[in-house]
Amino acid sequence: MTSATNALSKFLEAHDRYLALDQARCSCRQPAEREHMHIEILKAYLEVQYRAKLIAGLQYADGNDYAEVN
Repeated sequence: MTSATNALSKFLEAHDRYLALDQARCSCRQPAEREHMHIEILKAYLEVQYRAKLIAGLQYADGNDYAEVN
């Protein structure tokens, strides 16, 4: 598996985890449970952003100027 393929699969896994947590947050009943879920959603969001920047960095390294990281 190439590094780009690996980066993309990890991005998709992180994104799927984020979506699953976002769906599950509606079932939280207690404040402590909602707080824990909120923290997990934020961590998942940050992982998605990190994985996206890795993909953009790989594209830029391959000579794709349009993939510059903001």
